[in-house]
Amino acid sequence: MLITREADYAIRLLRGLTDGEIHPVKSLCETEEIPWKFAYKILKKLKDAGMVESLSGVRGGCRLKKDLNDVTLLDLLTATEGRQYVNNCLKPGYECTWEQKKGRKCTVCGQLAEIQKKMDRELETYTLMQMIGGDSAER
Repeated sequence: MLITREADYAIRLLRGLTDGEIHPVKSLCETEEIPWKFAYKILKKLKDAGMVESLSGVRGGCRLKKDLNDVTLLDLLTATEGRQYVNNCLKPGYECTWEQKKGRKCTVCGQLAEIQKKMDRELETYTLMQMIGGDSAER
């Protein structure tokens, strides 16, 4: 799993909102060095995930809705990229043709599932506040 440009921009957008104030999207884009054409799409995903809220009107913009100490890197990646798996065989509902033909569990899928658990646990140890440098506490 790689941190995509979209996920990187999402982290930066959230960093720009940490003061709790309402920020116009254009201002956020300038401050965080994000092309505005990406910002609206990303902010919609963050809004759908309950991380930000958008306010319309002359003084509109967006503001942080969730405490970034309570949002993990895994939460952000899931919000921006959807649930990611190290292999398709780990996706819910996947039917392994090898298992079907052999009539037994695939050890490869089993090992990949263990890797997936470890990756998820690791990504859950990082809060977004840590990612943006807002938390000086040691992990």
